[in-house]
Amino acid sequence: MTNMTGQTNTWMIQEVASPRLDAPVPVVGALDVPTAPGANRFQTVDLYLPLTTGTQELVGSPVRPFLGSLLASEHPATLVHVHGGAWRDPHLTGRSIEATVAHAFRDDGGSIRAVASLNYSISPFPTHPTDPYEPGSIGQLDPAREAVHPDHLRDVLQGIRFLRTLGLADRSYILSGHSAGACLSFQAALLGPEAFGLDPDLTPPTPAALYGVNGLYDLPNLVDRPGSTHEHVAAEYENLLSHAFGDRSRWSGASPARLDSEAIRYRLERGLVPRLVVLDQSESDQLVPMNQLETMQEALLSVQGLLTARSRRAAGPHAMPWEDGLMLWTAVHDVVRTLGAS
Repeated sequence: MTNMTGQTNTWMIQEVASPRLDAPVPVVGALDVPTAPGANRFQTVDLYLPLTTGTQELVGSPVRPFLGSLLASEHPATLVHVHGGAWRDPHLTGRSIEATVAHAFRDDGGSIRAVASLNYSISPFPTHPTDPYEPGSIGQLDPAREAVHPDHLRDVLQGIRFLRTLGLADRSYILSGHSAGACLSFQAALLGPEAFGLDPDLTPPTPAALYGVNGLYDLPNLVDRPGSTHEHVAAEYENLLSHAFGDRSRWSGASPARLDSEAIRYRLERGLVPRLVVLDQSESDQLVPMNQLETMQEALLSVQGLLTARSRRAAGPHAMPWEDGLMLWTAVHDVVRTLGAS
């Protein structure tokens, strides 16, 4: 079975690498698996399992339900990740999780035994240095690069729904996101799809925990209140947000930091929101000001009964957590341990 990107939807042995490790790590993976009928090239998920005697038997077979039988565990054993890229970068995909996968699966008996990294349709990027895209330009037609909110979120929710068909159960996983992916993860997990004008049948994810790193949570403030250290990126944020979310009047309603705390509390009381939310932010992030984390943290603390924590694993430039791999993996492992202790 071959999807429209040319990848076969079968398990294969591949290698993943981290700059922090001396050698690549062999894993069992399935790349660019479509998450919906008629999927475009970014409506996919990349799946990774540690290479073991059991998972090696999957090699060459099609992707089918496996998570329930493979991952029976007292604690969450799956990481579902949403990559960043400012809702628009065609070269930043779900495979950006692979350095983290290398650390997670380097040794037997790790706390995470499956990783699913979601891709989603992206917005136009007319000024991309090597691969620009402007809808309507002569000779260009790529529906995968014409998304406007809530299209990105719809794809993430469809991806979660697809993972459920593979056996992903509520509270059996951690949902993580970096940058724009953190925004998408928080949108998906904190409120129902109808809050964003989407079909209520797109059941929101219910992870055991939600982890956001270097996240974009208050969209208007990326332009209006970037702070003195980040004034240099305000104009670029205005440009990219206009492509990804349209008119400024829509930015506030899409911002996780401005979501209705009472609506979140209502969902929390009914077991529809993760019981733990963890925020992480590098203090030397050149693209995201610290007030993004601070505003999101303040909003979460206003939700009665929601457990909110601050991680301090992220360091260095904006992309360092996923480029490094160890940084993101250590933070996820911390979340697993916190859940085990609670």
